[in-house]
Amino acid sequence: MLFKSLSGSTLVGLCALFACTFTALTSEVAPVGLLVDMAQAFHIQEGQAGLAVSAFALMVAFGAVPLTIATGKMDRKLLVLMSLGGYIVSNLVVALAPTFLVLCLGRMIGGLAHAVLMSVVAAYAARLVSPDMTGRAISFVYGGTSLGAILGVPGSAAIGHFASWRIAMFIMTGLAVVLLVFIALKLPPVAAPSSSVPGGVPTIRSRQAFRNFGLVILVNVVFFFAHNLLYTYVTPLLLQHGVAENDLSVVLLITGSLSIVGLWMASLMVDRCPALGLLCAGGLMLVGMGLMFGHILSGWECVVAIAIWCIGFSAIVPFVMSGAIRANATQADVAGAAVNSASNVGILLGSATGGQILSLAGFSVLTPVSLSIVVLGIAIGLASPKAFPWKLASSH
Repeated sequence: MLFKSLSGSTLVGLCALFACTFTALTSEVAPVGLLVDMAQAFHIQEGQAGLAVSAFALMVAFGAVPLTIATGKMDRKLLVLMSLGGYIVSNLVVALAPTFLVLCLGRMIGGLAHAVLMSVVAAYAARLVSPDMTGRAISFVYGGTSLGAILGVPGSAAIGHFASWRIAMFIMTGLAVVLLVFIALKLPPVAAPSSSVPGGVPTIRSRQAFRNFGLVILVNVVFFFAHNLLYTYVTPLLLQHGVAENDLSVVLLITGSLSIVGLWMASLMVDRCPALGLLCAGGLMLVGMGLMFGHILSGWECVVAIAIWCIGFSAIVPFVMSGAIRANATQADVAGAAVNSASNVGILLGSATGGQILSLAGFSVLTPVSLSIVVLGIAIGLASPKAFPWKLASSH
């Protein structure tokens, strides 16, 4: 057992935080699986419908760090409950939206909730356990993000197909309400973090540390940008390659599930050779995306390409997170908020730019552009040996 020495209440608390991250990621990525249905409902192009993703990411990108600092002294449990309340309001507004503009406003509310929640849960998990179990606790809690990424897109797509996209959002609202009640009753409270810095404003510990951290953040932005440039529009991409609309949710579920392989591969290399791992992950993205160019593959053959691509992208995240921690540039919660913010800058830029390119030039241009951005991310990472060293000293 991973946490056999923990009390029952602590285990329940960790599971509750796992459910929080699952809800957060599912809420964030759900429109990707519902994109075609949303576009048809509001009589807009699929590229324009991608703004539903961009609106959410915009709030996280610019809100994560300042909101994390501003709420630094608030009660942690209350903050989690307020964030879940934000998701409930957001999903309800989206489900009831009479226009696409109102839908985007609802998504912006969700983005603010996401900016706070995803910056708080890691520190919350760490405070529930002893220091020697911190890493396992955080890894377990963030497993909810992996499950959300795997099930969120195909799950929402399946509900959208069999019922409607609005029903899918109502169901997500209901699940968030149940979770909020459970959190209120069962999540053990923890103290707000103490800070020796006046006003709670973080300090930069050294120029070199800040430079390394900045390079890690830049690599994160570039890879998230490249991925979301194309993946935001993966449903119309698959339709263009001959995948039947009825099969979309199954294809996305298979490819999402296989992305777990990327996390496993990363775990083998992240503490030993980050640069090589980053190169391998980026290489898999290039292969998978490249196979989706033109009509090299069609129909169910596309499952192989998307799976390779998603395996590569999922492996990027551990290298970035470990690099941010290794840089030791600022406080842990602020560093986590910065990574969260950077990821959503990439999502925002990718979904918005991808929508414009798709509307103007189609996938014949969008796919090569995405490939070129992946190459750029690999190049920046390999040119930054302090941030992504080829070999790390073994720990004893």
